[in-house]
Amino acid sequence: MRHINKVAKHLYLKRVSLGELSFPGRDLAHENVPPTPTTFFNYRAASSPLPGSKPAWCEPNHGLAVRTPALKQAKTARGHTEYRDTVVYHESELEHRVSTVLQTYRGLARLISQYPKVEYADDDGVIHQHTFDYFIELDDGTRIAVAVKYERKRTEMLDLLDRICASDITGISKSGKRVPGIADGVALVTNTLATHEAFDNAYFLLSSRIQHDDTECVALHDIVQKMPNTFRFGQLLTNCWPRAKRRTAIWRFLDLGILEPLAAGRIDELSWLRAV
Repeated sequence: MRHINKVAKHLYLKRVSLGELSFPGRDLAHENVPPTPTTFFNYRAASSPLPGSKPAWCEPNHGLAVRTPALKQAKTARGHTEYRDTVVYHESELEHRVSTVLQTYRGLARLISQYPKVEYADDDGVIHQHTFDYFIELDDGTRIAVAVKYERKRTEMLDLLDRICASDITGISKSGKRVPGIADGVALVTNTLATHEAFDNAYFLLSSRIQHDDTECVALHDIVQKMPNTFRFGQLLTNCWPRAKRRTAIWRFLDLGILEPLAAGRIDELSWLRAV
């Protein structure tokens, strides 16, 4: 598999050693720019600066998920979202944050929850099975199985992932067949990476995909062309009405990569932006 940049090589964890998923990612074309949810895999939007027609709706399904979590549980925050035509489950607040931010990654072709189921051997050679929380497939074909755990469980989880890699990331199909190399790599995401700030940003990015107004996006594009090299989010809200439409258009531009923040963290009206 040919990888186009260092981020892809970092994620190809089977070859370079076990590490954490870059979360959110970083655009290596701008090494001095802190990591943001809108600069992943050096991806840029299509040549047209404005979004095209919205895809037709089709009924979502569970995809390759090997199990369907219970809808309710007294001690955890359970639920689901939808990515394209796939139902994406979460069984905790942390998993919800992870799945939401993953959906903002550019170059994301598929996002599946509760997949894949893999096998590994313990110190005594006994074979066990583990089901990953998420599975992502990128446009370049890279497949990554994602485990979600709190930071306090990092050591034991990294040990488990090492064992899974030692077993060649061998998956177990629904029919019970062993499938070596079911993923190209594995990754761990903890609460130190899946922050509340990253989740808040992702929420607005995803909302802008379905709520943006094309006319407002055209007006904003003209304004952005006249702005200085760096400017605050709030400056784009000056002398506009209704502000809600303008705000949604700004988030849409952040999602497309037409605008990008200069610092990591929660994006608000005081955040410094620049046009790309």
